[in-house]
Amino acid sequence: MGIGIEVVGLFKYFGSVAAVNDISFSVKEQEFYSLLGPSGCGKTTTLRCIAGLEQPSKGSIKIGDRVMSSASEGICIPPEKRGIGMVFQNYAVWPHMNVEQNISYPLRITKVPSEKVRDRVNEVMDMLKLTGLGKRYPSELSGGQQQRVALGRALSIKPAIMLLDEPLSNLDAKLREQMRFELKDLQRNTGIAILYVTHDQVEAMAMSDRVAIMKDGVIIQEGKPLDIYKNPKEKFVADFIGTTNFIECDVIGSSASSTDIRLESGSTFTVPEATDIRGRCTLALRPEDIELSAEGTDGFEAEVEVGIFLGNVIDYRIKIGNSKLRVQSTVATMFRPGDKVRAKVGRVVLFN
Repeated sequence: MGIGIEVVGLFKYFGSVAAVNDISFSVKEQEFYSLLGPSGCGKTTTLRCIAGLEQPSKGSIKIGDRVMSSASEGICIPPEKRGIGMVFQNYAVWPHMNVEQNISYPLRITKVPSEKVRDRVNEVMDMLKLTGLGKRYPSELSGGQQQRVALGRALSIKPAIMLLDEPLSNLDAKLREQMRFELKDLQRNTGIAILYVTHDQVEAMAMSDRVAIMKDGVIIQEGKPLDIYKNPKEKFVADFIGTTNFIECDVIGSSASSTDIRLESGSTFTVPEATDIRGRCTLALRPEDIELSAEGTDGFEAEVEVGIFLGNVIDYRIKIGNSKLRVQSTVATMFRPGDKVRAKVGRVVLFN
């Protein structure tokens, strides 16, 4: 599989501030790749550099085998000549144009014959479930329909690359969930490479083939969603992706296959993983990696503070010493506040 986008050594300064600070990554053909991070981390600036809406301070950008930007060579191809489709957070559909006119706009300004325009618009409207809405104006559409129109306009030129900047953030929760499936189906059916920018971890983890986590203008971890979730390289990643309990502890011993841990409460337990860390550290523990039982010797003793039945899981908060941990249990037994339980720990991650 070839490369759809290649970014090498990208910097973007605003005054003396580096909004993007020496990042490199590539998006493969037909891949769904997300830049994920909090507001102000540089992800949208990166996208705008790739689109040609911002000129990089340093570095190079290739789309396919074409150099689109190279600060050292003085190359900066204008956005309209990059062959990309882009969808913005606020839809950016033309309010004075109906659905057909919005979708056909990129084709009409490039002088595509009217018969081909009509065929392509019908094809795109059918793909995006907009059939029958062609004569409606944006004010007559729901938020989800407006977003489909924005997608249709970007797709009309048959781009090899789609750039999506927080496209679902203005939709309500139920519609966002629906659109996640539709976007993934769209990408799979068209074979278009998608670079997706979002601060929403659920969106990124649910749709992406690979994710890059950004913070302060740099990429701090890149990989498949499950790998990042299971193996965060930094405490920030563990905290940003999913729900994580953090506990101060001491590593008091280890072997090739296990690690002995002592909590601040004095409780000790062993986890079936090796580590090079010694002494004081922070333990990161996912709620689903704690198993509660009424008896036994594994793990450590804790007290149930509250339990909330959520159907497929029971969401507990337990207390161990001065620490409070969140636990998500699928065990049918419902513990009550004040119950003493044993908390058996599965997978953990340790940070210095």
